[in-house]
Amino acid sequence: MKIRIFWVVFTALLLLVTYAWVSTAHFGPLDIFYIRLANQFFAVLGVVFIFMQFVLSARIKTLEEGFGLDKMLHYHRYFGRIGLIFLALHGLLYIIYELLEFGGVMTHFYFWLGIIAFIGFLITASLAVLYKRIGITYEAWKNIHLFNYVLFPLALIHVFYNASTGTLLYYLWIAFAVAYALIILYRVYQIYRMRSNPYQVIEVKQEAEDIWTVSFKGREFSYKPGQFLMMQLLRDGVLSPSHPFTLSSSPTWDHISITPKESGDFTATIKETKVGDKAFIDAPYGVFSFLNYDAHELVFIAGGIGITPFMSMLRYISEKQLPLEVTLFWGNKDESSLCFQEELEMFQEKMHNFSSILIMSKQKNWPGEQGRINAQLIQKYLPDLEGKDFFVCGPPAMSNAVMAELQKIKVPASKIHRELFDF
Repeated sequence: MKIRIFWVVFTALLLLVTYAWVSTAHFGPLDIFYIRLANQFFAVLGVVFIFMQFVLSARIKTLEEGFGLDKMLHYHRYFGRIGLIFLALHGLLYIIYELLEFGGVMTHFYFWLGIIAFIGFLITASLAVLYKRIGITYEAWKNIHLFNYVLFPLALIHVFYNASTGTLLYYLWIAFAVAYALIILYRVYQIYRMRSNPYQVIEVKQEAEDIWTVSFKGREFSYKPGQFLMMQLLRDGVLSPSHPFTLSSSPTWDHISITPKESGDFTATIKETKVGDKAFIDAPYGVFSFLNYDAHELVFIAGGIGITPFMSMLRYISEKQLPLEVTLFWGNKDESSLCFQEELEMFQEKMHNFSSILIMSKQKNWPGEQGRINAQLIQKYLPDLEGKDFFVCGPPAMSNAVMAELQKIKVPASKIHRELFDF
């Protein structure tokens, strides 16, 4: 689904629920009853935005092909925050109305369901923002986040109870409940499909001091160079949480590979993976591939392990002997983080229109470029930017800085393509 179509459908959904709310509202002289109407409207909008979180995180292929899963998960966060704001306004106006009208807040079973759902959403959203700062592991946060699947039905029951029987809003909540059930069934099917087709680790190779390539054999699937997968590893009877990893292999290969860096709680143990271990893989995802664009002059800008999608693309370009002009800028702290050196040198010899520029930010004795990737450095090697497509992948701070540098030298937004490195 194209992004434009998604926004048209979502806007139509908002208009529909707004119309459904208006059709049940009784407007009269301006008084405190309008506080009640506003609190109901915020409840409607809050539930819609929270519902969209599950749509955006369900890995629905038709939708993902237009967005890219990385961008969908970013929208997932924003929709959740907007939904929480609406639900908070709903609760605040409800209390104000009850105090003004009755002198106290009337509580009942369905009221408490709404309170439990809101507090639960607030906790999981806060952990999503703060889990790194407060020392909670990604795995623990993700397991807590799954509790939202229990909380949302409580919110639906709460709003369904307050909808008048036979109204459009009443039937819309039924439709939302059915759609939510279908999302759950789809996710269960995805898990079943992954578990029914396990992959096997065929090689674990150290590429640099803390970088490893893990290769797998299993059910074949088509993918574009630059895409990524979601994976769970089964090692010594322990199943890891699902993690995203860029495919560093070429679609022309008879196996797939990933090349993670030891950084998070899970990736720090990647070197403990053994040949013969099982993996459950859901793929492919992402739209970060030069094949998605009419691009002939490619500029790859990588930060650290952000080189992996570009290795997939370079391997594909080399093996397919595509007549493309490719320039790679690759920034690292020091040369201990470098990998694929022999292969990059081979590309230099084999691909006549390929050049790579390695930049070290913290190694003073590096004979090549030092510092950060900036506009001046890019223009030093590429004085003519006309017709070039820029692909950027790296940690968020590096990626944002490069985007700002590209804007300085007037690279059109339509010519900049970015992979959102951090989910």
